Amino acid sequence: MSGPKVVRVVTREEILAICEGHLRRLGQTINQWIAQGKKTGEITDQEIDATLERQRHLVDLLKQDAFIDLQKKVPDEIAYLKSDLLRREQLAIEKAATARKRARQGRENAATLLSALAAGGKQIPIDIKAQLESVANGEISAQIESILALGFSLLAPTERIGLTDAQRALAARLADSEETQTFEAWKAAHKPATAIASLLDRVDAQIAEAEWLVGTTQTTHYLKRLRSAEAESNGSRQKLLIDSIIIDLSNSIESARAHRTALERLVDIADELLPYRSEEALSLRKQVAACNQSSTVETISTLYANCQSCIDREAQRKAAQSRREVILQGLARLGYEVHEGMNTAWASDGRVVLRKPSLPGYGVEVGGQAETSRLQVRAVALTSDRDPNRDKDVETIWCGEFSRLQQLVAENGDNLLIERAMAVGQVPLKVVGDEEQTSPSIGAKRTLR
Repeated sequence: MSGPKVVRVVTREEILAICEGHLRRLGQTINQWIAQGKKTGEITDQEIDATLERQRHLVDLLKQDAFIDLQKKVPDEIAYLKSDLLRREQLAIEKAATARKRARQGRENAATLLSALAAGGKQIPIDIKAQLESVANGEISAQIESILALGFSLLAPTERIGLTDAQRALAARLADSEETQTFEAWKAAHKPATAIASLLDRVDAQIAEAEWLVGTTQTTHYLKRLRSAEAESNGSRQKLLIDSIIIDLSNSIESARAHRTALERLVDIADELLPYRSEEALSLRKQVAACNQSSTVETISTLYANCQSCIDREAQRKAAQSRREVILQGLARLGYEVHEGMNTAWASDGRVVLRKPSLPGYGVEVGGQAETSRLQVRAVALTSDRDPNRDKDVETIWCGEFSRLQQLVAENGDNLLIERAMAVGQVPLKVVGDEEQTSPSIGAKRTLR
């Protein structure tokens, strides 16, 4: 069948562009993964080396023309790294939450110890008392357990002066028959088992997450509110204060995550603008670079949409130019006259007509918007003053030439696929007048413009 046909052109250049885009996104993801991993302290040099080695193998796929394999494996690697990044982030947040909970319980235990020692009339060494008070006031976060253990040791009953050896031995035997309370048992016995304690655990986890997302400076006011709530003596009011903190923290965390996600997406898409040098692309990259934590999600989203539109237009324009060049070069090798500026004329007029000196009075029309990758090709008559009986012969000749064109295109890694075709002679041969034919002068003029 070599009547009029609709064909689809897929060039090696556009496939390379797709694969290179995948590899750029992978590089960006790896950079984020390493940076976040080092921030959490949950990544090793061996893990980084292994990831970079996997990246090198994926880059090699491009050199091997393993395009399908690359387009499958690179997105899988990106998805894995992003999932792993979230896992490590969650571990870091959980560790921070545990540390906050331990510090809070340390403050409570220190205050309880001081009260117990005072009630028991114990003499507390000045340095130990100062350390316990610092823990109780939240001024010390390190060595809390050792300070508490030191204070707990002061609760042990002191040896009474004046007892005989026999009396001491009897006391020792009696002590052996009783369960001696350990420091851990004491802490467990004094641990508040209330709904408030559970709420405070939740606040600790939320503050740890908020600090991870926006930094400690942005969470200072929540810590002040928490201190005020902890000091509240009225149980009902204390619960209301803590509930309010939880709600506000939840909203803050949700907003922070949405902002971070939007900013990360913007950075990723800006990286895809790198191959394009148009004024619009350069301007958008500058706007992306100016975005920061103070930029609103709405501003970021609008800029993202503008970047995506620019990328789509640039990619379509570049791919269309590549498709036109592939077809024109192939037809030139078949003996058709291809002149300078035909690519531009095609882009402007939506079609071109090519002559073949060895087949006077006939030619080939190639039309359609190359941006969509679908084109229309057909043999045409260049004059109405001809023998119509030759039309079928010309279409038959074009049938063989089209098959040869497919082979020539494939030699460079491009593809020319038939999507729909009519049989030879199914429709009359289209006649293209002189004014519709693409001449060398027209092509040259378009190039100059």
